[in-house]
Amino acid sequence: MTKSYLLLLTLVSALSAQTINSLDQTLTIQKDGSAKVRFDIQFSTMDSIATLQIPAGYTDTEVEAVKLNGNHVGIKVEKIIDRSSPVFQIQFDPAIMGDHVVVLDGIISSFLDWEEAGPEEFKTYNWESYYTNTLPGPIESCGLTVILPEGWNYHRITGSDPKFKKKEPKPPYTFKMIDGKATASITRAPMEYMESVGIEYAFKKSEKPSILIYIGLLVGLLYMYFFRHLILNKDIKKSNDSDESKKEK
Repeated sequence: MTKSYLLLLTLVSALSAQTINSLDQTLTIQKDGSAKVRFDIQFSTMDSIATLQIPAGYTDTEVEAVKLNGNHVGIKVEKIIDRSSPVFQIQFDPAIMGDHVVVLDGIISSFLDWEEAGPEEFKTYNWESYYTNTLPGPIESCGLTVILPEGWNYHRITGSDPKFKKKEPKPPYTFKMIDGKATASITRAPMEYMESVGIEYAFKKSEKPSILIYIGLLVGLLYMYFFRHLILNKDIKKSNDSDESKKEK
């Protein structure tokens, strides 16, 4: 018990010497159910450190590449289990201090189970993505972006953390199209120990407009065109009648 306390005290002391200014996680879901994951981490340290820990988020995340300030040299990473949670332990050689950026790319082989997700009503699929800070130190700003496979779009957000409260002027999540793919993003700032950021979402295939819609638009445009000419002819006739009336007077 004493050893566990000393280990925890050492970890807290190490974390207090460093600050994770921002941690942005991007999940890109693939059609086979796997997902590419990227961590963009901006941090600063007042003391010289040889390791940096961040929550891994998923137990089966496999690291593919890691960079320190855009360079592969002098940096490596291993996944460990800390307090029953998966953690990425990023190691620096030589030790570093000051402001730095780490980019970590990985793959989650089994992220989305299509059969479990749906389809449900309106041919929608339901899934969720959450990221929890399992380390004692806070993260000043933590963002999560989920990118759907090409040809799919968000139907609705069914839950989120932070939650969307009715009194709030706008929801905590945003939507955007990036390279033809639908994305949803959410941020928590700050994110304390055991707090999370995440979304629960319903999504479905993007449906191409029916040919009937195009026909309807064409008919509408033709109607507006001829209707405009009828109005113009009517105005011209009124103007001519008015001129003739003036001449008679």
